[in-house]
Amino acid sequence: MTITCKQIAATGVAAATALAIGLPAKAAEELKVSTALGQKHDQSKAFFTTFLDPMKSDKSEVVLNYIGGPEVTPNKKQGPAMKRGLIDIIMSPSTYYANLVPEARLTGIATVTPQQWRKNGGHKMMSEAWGKKLNAIILGWGNFYGPNQFYIWMKDKPKLSKTTGLDLTGKKMRTTPLYTPFFKAMGATTKNISPAEVYTALERGVVDGLAWPEGGVAFRGWHSFIKYKVGPGFFRSSTMVTMNKDKFNKLSKKGQAQIIAAGLNYENKSGALLKKLAAADNAKIYKEGVNDYTLPGDYGRAFKQTIINANWTDAGKRKYTVDFATLKAKMLDSGS
Repeated sequence: MTITCKQIAATGVAAATALAIGLPAKAAEELKVSTALGQKHDQSKAFFTTFLDPMKSDKSEVVLNYIGGPEVTPNKKQGPAMKRGLIDIIMSPSTYYANLVPEARLTGIATVTPQQWRKNGGHKMMSEAWGKKLNAIILGWGNFYGPNQFYIWMKDKPKLSKTTGLDLTGKKMRTTPLYTPFFKAMGATTKNISPAEVYTALERGVVDGLAWPEGGVAFRGWHSFIKYKVGPGFFRSSTMVTMNKDKFNKLSKKGQAQIIAAGLNYENKSGALLKKLAAADNAKIYKEGVNDYTLPGDYGRAFKQTIINANWTDAGKRKYTVDFATLKAKMLDSGS
C-alpha cells in the first residue's frame, strides 16, 4: 500500500489533535498569601471577604492559598519574604516594611482618599518606589473610612496641653514607626511591642496606653485595663495588599486582571465592613466602662495639628526613591 505525503500530513494533524485533546488543561497558578495581622483581626476579616473570597469565583488562572498570619511569618518579616518571592501576596500595614521602603511611612499620615491618590498620580509614584525597593506592586490600599480611624487608648484620664493637645509626659506608650514621632512630641516614652504582647504589657504596667484603630479592642481584652478612648480621631490606615512583582508578571493576562480587580474591590469595599465591625466593638467596650473622650475645642485642634506636624516633619528627614515634595503634595488634600 502506497501512503502519499498528503495522507502522512493528514495523519499527523489528526495525531496532534488527539494528543492536544488528551493533554490536561494548564494548571492554575497557585499563589501563597499571608496577612501581617492575625486571622481574627478585623482588617484580616475584611481582606478575606473583599479580596480572597471574590477570587474563589474563578480558579482557572489563579488559586490563592492562605498560608497563615504572623504566627507563621512574623509581621515585620513578611515584606522581606515577599520581596524574595517566599510569599506572593501580603496584606500588611506598610509601616512594617518601612525600613525597606521609606515611602511606606506616608500612607497612614495621608489625608487623600484612595480615589484621589490614584487620580492625582500618587499611586503611580508609590508604585515606582514599591517596585524598586520591595520588588512589589500595590494591589490595593485599605484606606477604610476616612482620616480619623486611629485613637489613643489610655488607662488614665488624659492630661491636657495647650501646646500639644494631649500631655503624655511620664507615660509609657506602645508604639510603631507610625506613632513614634507624635508620641515623642507629646512627651511620652515609647515602647516597641507587638500587638500580641500588648495585653500582658498593659497588665504588668509596661505601658500605660497605645495608639490603635477602632476595632478589635474587646476581642483582645484590652478594655480590662484601658478606660479612655481619646480623640479626635486621626490617621488613615497604612494597610496595603501588595504582590511580588516577578510573580505578577508571570501570570496570564486574565490572571493579572483578576488580581487587579480583587485589589480594587478590597480598596473600595473593605471600609464599609471595617466600620460595622468597629461599631460593634465600640458598643462592647463602652458597655464595659471605656469612656469615649474627645479633647475639647482648641485642645482637640492642637492634638491633631501636633500629630500631622510631628509626623510630616519626621518624614521630611528621610531619603526617598521618588521626589518627596511632589509625593507629599499628592498625599495631602488642600485642607490639610
